[in-house]
Amino acid sequence: MESAITLRFSTQAQSDIQRMTQQLSDLQRQVASGAKADDLRGFGAGAAQLLNAQTLKATTDSRSSVINELQARFGVQQTALDQVASMATMLSQSIGQALSSNDGRGVSPDLDIAFANVVSALNETWNGQPLFAGERQGAGPIKITSLDQLVAASGPDDIYQEATRSQQIDLGTGTPITLAPKASDISQGLFDALKQLKQLVDAQGGQIGQPIDPAVQTQLQTIANNLNTQANVFTNEEGRSGQLQTRFASEATRLSERSDLLTNEIGTQKDADIATVSVQLNLLMTQYQAAAKTFSDLSKLSLLNYL
Repeated sequence: MESAITLRFSTQAQSDIQRMTQQLSDLQRQVASGAKADDLRGFGAGAAQLLNAQTLKATTDSRSSVINELQARFGVQQTALDQVASMATMLSQSIGQALSSNDGRGVSPDLDIAFANVVSALNETWNGQPLFAGERQGAGPIKITSLDQLVAASGPDDIYQEATRSQQIDLGTGTPITLAPKASDISQGLFDALKQLKQLVDAQGGQIGQPIDPAVQTQLQTIANNLNTQANVFTNEEGRSGQLQTRFASEATRLSERSDLLTNEIGTQKDADIATVSVQLNLLMTQYQAAAKTFSDLSKLSLLNYL
């Protein structure tokens, strides 16, 4: 009878040791890895919630990364737009000075400078992609390289090489945002003014002379006014780019905060509480040692002890 009881207690002690060995192994793994489980199956019913949080965080971080890169783009874009506006204003002021002094000899050189800088700014790139060519990759949107080519151009197709659509981005709201207008949408009026001025200069033998003919003065004043109008087009577009930059900065902050919340949620679901695990590990180790001693003592018992 006592032998049967001893066997039953010995079997129970052995079972307890096996169970605690598995628990000790799991607790030690949590201490080593910092995670409650090795894979999603180990999280049981919480696996779906954990997977959803991880997916949302990956999407959020991806959008945040794109927006952070766009901040640099808008800096380059605003500089390019400002350069075009400045060149149009500079040329208008040059004409104004010529009219004031009745000496137009400085207009032609300033026209050459303005044209070169306008083309350079409109062909500006970011990460290898033209800013103002729409979705088009490769070369910039302005394919003419001289004022003579501008004068010879019979239409926009002789000036621009662009994609049909503007470059856009969708931040996940379902509403695409245009990052920048195409060059043809904002610069056609400016190129028309530059073309008129070039034609006027050519008609005067390649240089506005001194004094300036009254009829030429009237044409110059019209062109100067048009240049100021076109400068405002680029200044307004620069302001729009600034608004987008501010909007994206706010969105980046929101996404960063959301990512932090998801990180905390994932940590709550996934990360082991090392302090609690350590306490459990110590308690279980004490129980394990007691069970092991009990099993050892029971294993030594036999009928010989009672003879």
